[in-house]
Amino acid sequence: MDSRADPIPLTLHRPAMFSRSTSLTLSLVLSCALSTGCAISLGVGVGHEDSEWEGVGEEDCEERGGGDERAELKMHLAELEASSSIMEAEAGVHEAEVQLQQAHKALQIFDEGSAQDQIAEAELDVQKARVELVEERATLAQLESDYARFVDDELARQTAEIVLGRHRARIGFSEVELHLAERTLERMKGFEVPKERHELEAAVHSAEAALEAAHLALEMAHVQGELDLLEAEEELEEHDEDDHEWDDDDEEEHE
Repeated sequence: MDSRADPIPLTLHRPAMFSRSTSLTLSLVLSCALSTGCAISLGVGVGHEDSEWEGVGEEDCEERGGGDERAELKMHLAELEASSSIMEAEAGVHEAEVQLQQAHKALQIFDEGSAQDQIAEAELDVQKARVELVEERATLAQLESDYARFVDDELARQTAEIVLGRHRARIGFSEVELHLAERTLERMKGFEVPKERHELEAAVHSAEAALEAAHLALEMAHVQGELDLLEAEEELEEHDEDDHEWDDDDEEEHE
């Protein structure tokens, strides 16, 4: 038998081996492709989910941080407003005290000097008018006595009428001046001086009321300031408590 006929069976068995090898190779490729696809799909999905959670966390942090900052700013603003209100109220108290001192001083000056001076001036005007009237009457009497000696002299008689007429007019003026001076004195004592004193007393009472109101305003400023500070502190504490709760929730989620 020819020795070259031996390789024929080997050639016949090659197609079967090639088929099994090809099937195995396809199976491996498909398996790897599926595994790789799953891994890729899983990786992309997880990564996307993590990024979403990360974004939510950043937004929460920003919101929490902004709330804390606002609460602290409100606290600071409440402190500034309280200080400003108290300073303004204290200035009002000081101004009211000055006004009250000036009102008391004006009343004191009036009682000790102004009222007495006004009455004294009115009394002096009355005395002057009386003296002037007495002098005018005495002068008229003297002239009448002097011209009586020249009754028979026509020229002297005419001159006497002119001179005596002038003095009689002066006496009339002096009488009117005396009457006006006496009325002025009565009005000064009975109306003008009491009226001015009443106005000064009213100014004192008004200044006292203004000072009392200023003290009340100062007290209200202190109370309102404390209330505003308490509200701001409570709001800040609420934000702190919320921050602690969020931190605890975050720790539980990580666990």
